[in-house]
Amino acid sequence: ARKFFLTRRYLNVFFLLLAFSVSAFTQAQTTISGKVLDEGGEPIIGASVSVKSGVQGAVTDINGKFSFTVSRVPVSLVINYLGYKSQEVEVYDAKATLVITLQEKVNSLDEVVVAAGGIFRARREQGYTTAKVTDTELVAGKAPTLAGGLTAKIPGLQVNAISSGVNPTYRLVLRGNRSITGNNQALIVVDNAIVSGDFLNSINPSDIDNIQVLNGAAGSALYGSEASNGVLLVTTKVGTKGKPQIKVSHTTTLEQISFFPKMQERFGQGSTANAQKFDPIENQQYGPAFDGSKRELGYPLEDGTQQYATYSPRKNDGRNAFWETGVQNLTDVSISLGNDNITSFVSAQYLDATGTTPGDKFNKISLRLNNTQKVLENLSLNYNISYVENNYDITNYTSGVYDRLTQISANIPVTTYKDWKNDIWSTREGWYNPWYPNPYWTADNYREDTKDTYLTGKVELKYNITSWLSVLYRASISNRYYQTQQHGPKTTLSDYYLSVQTKGNTPGYIFDRMYNKYRLNQDFQVAANKNVGNFSINATLGLAHVNNSAKSETVAATGLVIENLYNIGNRLADPNIPTSSADLSATMATIPSNPNAIIHSRNYGAWGDFVFGYKSYLFLHMSGRNDWTSLLSEANRSYFYPSVDASFIATDAVDALKENSVLDYLKVRAAWSKVGNVNINPYSLAPTYSSTTGYSNGTYFREGNRLVLDLKPEITTGWEIGTEFRLLQNLAEIQFSYYHTSTTGQAIQATIANSSGYSSLLLNAGEVTNDGIEASIRLNPIRTKDWDLHIGANFTYNKNLLKELYPGLTQLGVNGSSTIFAMEGEEINQIYVADYLRVEAIDPITQLPNPKELVGKVIVNPLTGYPSRASESKKLGNTTPKYRSGLDLSLRYKHFTLSTVFEYRGGYYFVAQSVGSGMDFSGSSARSTYYNRERFVFPNSVIDLGTNGNHNYVENNNITISDGGTGFWTNSTYNRGTYSNYTYKGDYWKWRELVISYEVPASFIRNLTNNTVQGITISAQGRNLFLWVPKSNEFTDPDYSNAADDSNAIGVTTLAQTPPTRYFGGSISLTF
Repeated sequence: ARKFFLTRRYLNVFFLLLAFSVSAFTQAQTTISGKVLDEGGEPIIGASVSVKSGVQGAVTDINGKFSFTVSRVPVSLVINYLGYKSQEVEVYDAKATLVITLQEKVNSLDEVVVAAGGIFRARREQGYTTAKVTDTELVAGKAPTLAGGLTAKIPGLQVNAISSGVNPTYRLVLRGNRSITGNNQALIVVDNAIVSGDFLNSINPSDIDNIQVLNGAAGSALYGSEASNGVLLVTTKVGTKGKPQIKVSHTTTLEQISFFPKMQERFGQGSTANAQKFDPIENQQYGPAFDGSKRELGYPLEDGTQQYATYSPRKNDGRNAFWETGVQNLTDVSISLGNDNITSFVSAQYLDATGTTPGDKFNKISLRLNNTQKVLENLSLNYNISYVENNYDITNYTSGVYDRLTQISANIPVTTYKDWKNDIWSTREGWYNPWYPNPYWTADNYREDTKDTYLTGKVELKYNITSWLSVLYRASISNRYYQTQQHGPKTTLSDYYLSVQTKGNTPGYIFDRMYNKYRLNQDFQVAANKNVGNFSINATLGLAHVNNSAKSETVAATGLVIENLYNIGNRLADPNIPTSSADLSATMATIPSNPNAIIHSRNYGAWGDFVFGYKSYLFLHMSGRNDWTSLLSEANRSYFYPSVDASFIATDAVDALKENSVLDYLKVRAAWSKVGNVNINPYSLAPTYSSTTGYSNGTYFREGNRLVLDLKPEITTGWEIGTEFRLLQNLAEIQFSYYHTSTTGQAIQATIANSSGYSSLLLNAGEVTNDGIEASIRLNPIRTKDWDLHIGANFTYNKNLLKELYPGLTQLGVNGSSTIFAMEGEEINQIYVADYLRVEAIDPITQLPNPKELVGKVIVNPLTGYPSRASESKKLGNTTPKYRSGLDLSLRYKHFTLSTVFEYRGGYYFVAQSVGSGMDFSGSSARSTYYNRERFVFPNSVIDLGTNGNHNYVENNNITISDGGTGFWTNSTYNRGTYSNYTYKGDYWKWRELVISYEVPASFIRNLTNNTVQGITISAQGRNLFLWVPKSNEFTDPDYSNAADDSNAIGVTTLAQTPPTRYFGGSISLTF
């Protein structure tokens, strides 16, 4: 009831503000219309036409036309377009159709952008790297999430898909990992208000006007230590002045599996060693080759009825046919309106989706109101409110479903077992396999129902004391309320089925969790902007306060009394008693050991930002901030960090370059910054105690952590240099940056001996460096009325290095990983896994070189032919791409537009850990049939014929392994546990987006609809269309990682994820 009351209250507030906004638009209006052309008479698309010192205005359409209303004439209009001189026009007659011609201004870059702290800066003033993504670029492919729309479009930004599913999650990192175990994700700022990273998936991309990306800390230090990893500044749309504009759009998208593991379709059920013997109940596929005969399937039912199936691979109803085509229906509505005193933008979005996993459903409701209001002559008010509600109904056992599908033999007609409620062969009793249930039954009975809501809002008051001095107060909130229930069934089998199956009865379980997170940001700023002769100064002083709080409550129970009644009260045991059932362990492991928690943290900041300019071509920017955080001890909670950058516009300063016919614009820049970051959770300094067993089974209490009391912030110091230039009258725009960062004093938790009385040591240690290059080029070689061609490319290179860790500590599992490590002297996120024993270049005994042709070959047992495994794990590569590139093209011909995006990633590896190992165990992998399930000579192997401890390696040409079936492929030493077998290059090319759109001619629409409809756009789009990977990668898309979005241990893919997908869809958009 309380949750319903809160939701209703939020909606009431939203609609109350909406009604207040609309009530302001009641006065009479006069329409002004015209067109904007360049000097060649071609229409300029996207030029801004606005009333001087007012709020009315419009943006020109594809024909360069504009139209909006004003309260009266005469009026002064200001026309702006990037690369052209600003022009002011006086309008005395509203009935006249204006024709305005703009002159190119190719020697400057005067675009005004939002910088850190919500301060507006001209791009020419910025001495650090920034990038901008427009709303058109962001939503072209109709990605339902912001992260999906950013992929491959910004140099320096790496977007990793954590999963697919009905609402996929992503991880966004700028300029590589700085922290070994702490947060490395970019800070998200929406309309100058910091929001939590988990809000990223809930932002409606259609609400976004643009995104400014601050790649390094130099441009983002004013947001505090949270901005040490860079910032994504999201600016949402605001109302436009003049006639109200309504936009309605609908998109339908189909989602299909794009990458199946390569599976064999030659051999069927069986598990006998050294023999291909058929077994009707087996999930392993080491039986005889398919022959098309009719064979038994599973145990007989209790009444003796036997199931049969054709012993041949299924084409249309086999294991891959289990995955369905997901359908997404997305509807957006927005209203934009305004007059001299107030503008409003109101939007609503509804997304309804079904997933590729049968039964998975998701829907999202998004509401937003943005208002700007002129309260008094010198006082303005901006406020917005956003409400997002995500509802999930999905299986909580995806890992079990995917894993079990890969263990099903190719001859099983999987889709015929969908109706488990009515078909006896589809039930737990009748399912052919005694090891696990029917995947349809599993997906339907292990469920998760979640409601995840976000309420965000901002109020901003700005008062202009004089023409050059202003004060600003801003307050914003971000509130997340998350409630979920997960459950699994109680099942009872008869004695007969218990005797023939291994699954057994399940007690059933349920757990409920509530999580509430609240954030309050407050800022106060005083800004001064003054020009004195050839000099200019922009100075801003600010105070900031952040209050974070969170509360979680979890209650769980196993041993349900009544089947299919999922209520905590329906239990035999006390709540929170764990289960040992294999069917439940994966899900119950997600129940936190501490079922209830309340946390609070606070941060205060004081900062200053200064920009000094000389003749508008030389700028020096300096900023400094001091933070006080509750996360550290009193002695260390205060820390200061500065930054400085400079930019020089050579084409405005050097006479020889001012009239250069080739070089339109040249800017050089440099930046340096030092930023502190507190990468620990609240209460990490508080000691905790736990009971443990000591000598002779005695019990004693020890501290959970040995904490270094003078724990300090980790410090990231960085610098960058770069240049930006334009050529041939804006035909080409190029940016280049080189950067270096060093992060020292990281908060690292190291395990120590129990004899110390502690379990671990939390300390400041280590240094991680990142060196990299970022480059981009934009070409516009064709610009005519009918044709317009844009070509773009971006490139990123990043080298990461752990220079030092801690005396006596040379390696650290990244976020507790047993596969991904940070090793001193190497790049972090190194894959260390078991590998075969191989011939070394230098013999460890004789210290003499081995023959070059034998180095690296696997040493096998001279009697069995089986390979030997090395005693120590081997480094096989880094999981972070060293090279990334994005390519994009947009071609317009009249009213048709084609745009596309490609992405390349290279220089890294990934581990298909449980995917490859699990499929080899079941025998479904294609690699397990490479030698026809017969005895074979292990490839590239040698035998050791040496004596008395000396080695004498010779090529192995005739000693075969003892068993070419289960004896080798399912063995954890010879094959499955040697994860080097499943480590592959992650390099790939991916076709990220393809969009074809048609804008119906405005004259045709207006005549057809009597001027009711102003525009119609129809488009077809696809995302993640094709993937090109090395032939050795037979298992999955390397883009996927099983690490959580807040984990740095990326690069391991498992069967706990759904398979990768691609999207096809169509859209229609109407403007009224």
